[in-house]
Amino acid sequence: MISNTTERTFDVVEITNEMPRNRIGGVGTVIENLISGFEATGTRALWFLVDHGYRRFEVDEILARYPSVAIGAPDDVRRFMAPIAHLHSYNVNARLVDALAGRTTVFTVHSLLVEEERSNDVDLSGAVRWQEELLAACDLVVVVSDAELARYRAIGYDSLNPRVAVVHNGVRTPDRYRAPRRKETLGFSGRLVPRKHPEYVQMILRESGFEGCRTLIAGKGFSTYARDLVGRLAIDGRVRYLGWCGGPRLEAFYDAVDVVVLPSIYEPFGLAALEAAARGVPVVCTRVDGLVEVLGEHAFYAEGPTYPAFRVAIGRWLEADEASLAALAAGACARHRERFTDVAMARAYLDLFETASR
Repeated sequence: MISNTTERTFDVVEITNEMPRNRIGGVGTVIENLISGFEATGTRALWFLVDHGYRRFEVDEILARYPSVAIGAPDDVRRFMAPIAHLHSYNVNARLVDALAGRTTVFTVHSLLVEEERSNDVDLSGAVRWQEELLAACDLVVVVSDAELARYRAIGYDSLNPRVAVVHNGVRTPDRYRAPRRKETLGFSGRLVPRKHPEYVQMILRESGFEGCRTLIAGKGFSTYARDLVGRLAIDGRVRYLGWCGGPRLEAFYDAVDVVVLPSIYEPFGLAALEAAARGVPVVCTRVDGLVEVLGEHAFYAEGPTYPAFRVAIGRWLEADEASLAALAAGACARHRERFTDVAMARAYLDLFETASR
């Protein structure tokens, strides 16, 4: 094990496969905002990184940047004491369940893998079984939206663990609000997986009214179809794949885009939508799951997961006048500040930890 702290007693041990560095998906973003939220509330947290994919130089950067980090095998978590172990793990490791035996454990499910399997049309059976094992083993399950809670119950997961609560994700209030400006640059942020339909934001460039637009895509994943589509549609010069974006790169992305597009068929929460809302960037998205909880009526919704439905929704954005865009962006931003900040998320978890430890 390697660590940048000599302390062994904390208020909570946060166990994760991903830190806010070269992150694959939303877990690293949640961890980043839990770090700032817990700092604001005076909560002493250890960030325990296990079963990660970081290279040595990235590990060194994580240890240098974030306080109270330990990186090791599942058994090493026993070296630290806290009333709560908070688990974010999605990588399979049976030793982790054994290492947490006897601890009060809260498991946050950032997405239901059985739904990821269905919506992405991939075989995740091993990972699904692992997630179900963790659900049964922990003391309390957390899901990130009311919509996800409904899915949890519809699947029948109450039979694995009926103790389940909702804690919405939150993001830190950014330094600057970007009022809607132009209608030139379309943005997509998230994993490049089939359920998010990253190809839609490329296909739209061939439609009437979008001839002068370009697309920026921030994210990692395995959607070779979306990548190959650039060449097939002859839009190479109008699409840029940026890879993972965080920190200044993420801010530069939101500085550059005029709208964020999220045509997902399954979205447990919608962190990219919340990041956009917090910065005053309008969102075009499917009316589904956590996206509706985040944005309320302050979005341009596609009434279905198909490309024609998306085309209608983004057409409404293109036709909206300046005052309408400003009002929609302000409404979405207000929802962020009232309900979905990093501090609100941290306080919700602290209340839940107190309940779980009784």
